[in-house]
Amino acid sequence: MPTTPAKDAPQPIYLINFEAYLRPKRPHKIMPLQCFDRPERPQTRCEQFHKILQRLKFLRYWRTQRARFSKRLEQLPLPRFLNFLRARHDDGLCKSKTGFEIYCEMSSIHGFHVFVGACTWQRVLWWLLICTAILLSLLVLIMSYSLSAETPTIRYIESMLQPISEQSMSYPALSICSMNRISKSQLRMKEYTLPPQSLPWLTKRNWSRNEHVGISGNISWSQLLENLAPRTCESQVLGCLWQGLVQSCDRLLTPSWSYSEGRCCTFNGTPIQTAGNPAKGLTLRLASQLEDYASSRHSAAGFQLLLHEAQSGIHAATERALLPRGTEAHVMLRSYNTHATPYIDGLKPAKRGCYLSQERLLFYYPKYSQANCLAECESERILKVCSCVHPHMPKLPQWPLCQLEQLKCLSEVAFSWDQLQRFCNCLPSCQFKRYEMQIDLAALNESYPMFQANHLLYGSKNFNGSDEVLLHVYFDSFNEERVRLDVYENFLTFIGTFGGITGLFMGCSFVSVFELIFFVCVRPTCNWLTRQQIRYRRRRQQRANGTKAN
Repeated sequence: MPTTPAKDAPQPIYLINFEAYLRPKRPHKIMPLQCFDRPERPQTRCEQFHKILQRLKFLRYWRTQRARFSKRLEQLPLPRFLNFLRARHDDGLCKSKTGFEIYCEMSSIHGFHVFVGACTWQRVLWWLLICTAILLSLLVLIMSYSLSAETPTIRYIESMLQPISEQSMSYPALSICSMNRISKSQLRMKEYTLPPQSLPWLTKRNWSRNEHVGISGNISWSQLLENLAPRTCESQVLGCLWQGLVQSCDRLLTPSWSYSEGRCCTFNGTPIQTAGNPAKGLTLRLASQLEDYASSRHSAAGFQLLLHEAQSGIHAATERALLPRGTEAHVMLRSYNTHATPYIDGLKPAKRGCYLSQERLLFYYPKYSQANCLAECESERILKVCSCVHPHMPKLPQWPLCQLEQLKCLSEVAFSWDQLQRFCNCLPSCQFKRYEMQIDLAALNESYPMFQANHLLYGSKNFNGSDEVLLHVYFDSFNEERVRLDVYENFLTFIGTFGGITGLFMGCSFVSVFELIFFVCVRPTCNWLTRQQIRYRRRRQQRANGTKAN
C-alpha cells in the first residue's frame, strides 16, 4: 500500500542569495539614484526674497485666494456645449472619452489638444484665443470679399515689349481733314443766295463786301454740304508712297464724312508686312491750297491728322494732330493691345464695366466701341427732339434727314457727357487695340537738293514747299504693350486667400477640414452602424439560446 505523507510535515526551505541579483553586471556604468554629498549652494536674492514673502504670508494669501477663485469658477453654470471646459478629475482610464475629446487629441488645428487633460483656466484661455482667431480670420475674409466686390476686374501689364508678328501688325485708320471747311472755288461755281446764319462755318468776315452768299432753289442740306466741301482726296493729295513704292492714291485713300470735321480722306488701315522706317510706312504729299480757303475753324492753314480704329467713327475725343502748311511731319505709331480672359464671361456687364465682342450690337457700325455707341445714341436723342438727324450722323434708312429750316434745332440741342452716359449706358469695350502717336515737325525748304532730283513722288508735279505738307506715318517699334483684363479674384485665388488666412490665424488645412467632416459625420455614422450590428447579433444569439432551451 502506498504511504501517505504526514499532515504536519515541514515545508522545504530554499535559501536564495540576493547578493548575486543585486550585484551590477557593468560596474563602470553605475549611476547613483541620490547624491547626498552634494555641496549646498548659496541662496540667491530671489530665493531670499521668496522666503521673506512667505514669512510675511503674502504668498500664502495669494495661493488661498487663487484656490478660492478657481473653485468658484468651477461652480459657475456653463452651457452644455461648454461642458468640456471642466477639468477632468481622473486619468481617462475609468471614464470613456467623448467624441469631442478624441477629436481634440487628434486634430491638426492649433490649440485644441489643450482641452484634454488641462486645468479649467487653461481651457478657458485657449478657448478665448481660438474664438479670437476665428473672428479675426472671418473679418479678414470679409474684407477680402468686399475688395473683390468693389473692384471685380483688374488690368495687368502682361508684357511691355510683346513682339508683333508681320501678319498681325496693321495700321489704324488715319483720317486727313483739311482745316478749310468750305471751298471758295466750289462756292463760286453756282449762284447761291444763302443767308450767313444757314451754315455755322460761314460768317461775314469770310467774304468781301462785293461778294454775296445765299441759297436759291430747292437744294437739300446734304447736297449743299457735298457741293461746298473741299475735295481733299481728289485735289489736295498729290502723291502716295506705300512700303517704299509709289501707289495710286485712289486705292489707298477713300473719301469719308464726319459730323464734326466735315469731308475727310481716310486710310483704312491696310495690313502690312514690315514696318519701322518711313520707306516701309505710308508717305503722303498734301497741298493745303490756301487760295481756296473760304472758312476755317483754325487760325492756321493745313490739315488735321485723326487717329482712330478702322471701323470706328470720328468724335470729339479722337486723338489728332495739326499739320501746318510748309512742314514735314514724321508720325511714329505705338500699339497697345488689351485682351480679356475667359473668367470675364462669368461677370455681368454692369459689374465688369465693359462689353465683350458681340455682346451688344449696333444698328449702324459693324463693330462695337464706346465712341460708336455714343454716336448712335446721340443720333437717337436728336431724332426724338428735332424729328430728324444730321445727314452725316449714324442713322437708319427710314430716318428723315434735317433740312436747312431745322438747322436751328440742331444747333440748340446739346447733350453733356453725363446725360449721354445716363441715357445710353455705353460701356467701354473689354478687348480693343489702341494706338498712340508721336509727331515731329520740320519746316520744308524748296532749295534742299532732294526736291531738285527726279523723285517718283515729287517729279510728277511742281513742288511748292511753302504750301505743301509731307506726311510720313510708320511704327517706331516691332513690339507692343500687352494688357490683360482679368477678374480680381477667381476660384483658385479665392482658395489660396482662404487657405492663407485660415492657416495664418488657426493653422487649418485641407486635412483639418477632412478631420472635422470625419468626426462630425463619418465616425458617428460608423459607431451607430456598429451598435446596430452588435444589437442584431445579441438578439440573434438570444433567439438561438431560447430555441436550444426548448
